[in-house]
Amino acid sequence: MLLRVTPLAKDFCAEIGGVDFNAPLNRSVVIDLRDALDTYSVLVIRDQPMDDDQQVVFSKYFGRPEVGKGANPAAGSPFSRQSNLDIKTGEIIQANDRRMLYQKGNMLWHMDSSFKVHSSLCSILTAREVPPEGGNTEFASTRFAYESLSKLQRTAIAELEVEHDIRRSRELTGYIYEPETAKNFIVARHKLVRTNPSTGRKSLLIGVHACGIVGWSNEKSRELLNDLLARAEQSVFSHQWRNNDIVIWDNQAVVHRATPYDASRYRRLMQRTTISLDGIWPSLS
Repeated sequence: MLLRVTPLAKDFCAEIGGVDFNAPLNRSVVIDLRDALDTYSVLVIRDQPMDDDQQVVFSKYFGRPEVGKGANPAAGSPFSRQSNLDIKTGEIIQANDRRMLYQKGNMLWHMDSSFKVHSSLCSILTAREVPPEGGNTEFASTRFAYESLSKLQRTAIAELEVEHDIRRSRELTGYIYEPETAKNFIVARHKLVRTNPSTGRKSLLIGVHACGIVGWSNEKSRELLNDLLARAEQSVFSHQWRNNDIVIWDNQAVVHRATPYDASRYRRLMQRTTISLDGIWPSLS
């Protein structure tokens, strides 16, 4: 097996092929796949059907899948379900249902799990059923945002810590967690600037969950965080989904967001596994 890597944009996003990812992967392919993610931040794999069991096996090449909790209907499993379909009946959920209000938060730029003690290394999203139009996922490079800063600006933010809170970010769309669910979450603190241990390149841990900079006023925090996000938006890739697509992205180097589709008319089912950053790549020995 020889992994084929085709860049989709300069230094950002690549299409991956040449390998059956449902078959056991040898060490060299896994290394090449990880290297590609470090280099391009977003990897697109086309025409690769994958069921839940296969996705979990594939995900473990990257690390330990998180077990979801909170309001997602797949809570308690390794999956975060992104869908307008009822998990029990398979029918389209009504637009005024609380579950659809929750999903509106996905349309804001964010990094998966940045609100947890251990932020996430990467996410793996598989397309099981997609609408014929709309529903793209957009990615913006926070590595580009960092590298657009002057040397003086980089020095000024080098040691900053940022607070992340999903409860506050969901409030922006009008969704309020039930008290019992809200207790599952904390205000997490992470360094603003992250360094990729393999490449040495730096990126920013930002997005809608980032609600303040430690020691700064809310106004001053928002000014900086908004500026950094605007810089990331200068380098955007929009993925138009097809059935059986897989997209892998680096949650330390990109923010992402969903785009609208007619959720009252078209069915959409995506399954996401999220790899915890409680260590570096798992050993291949």
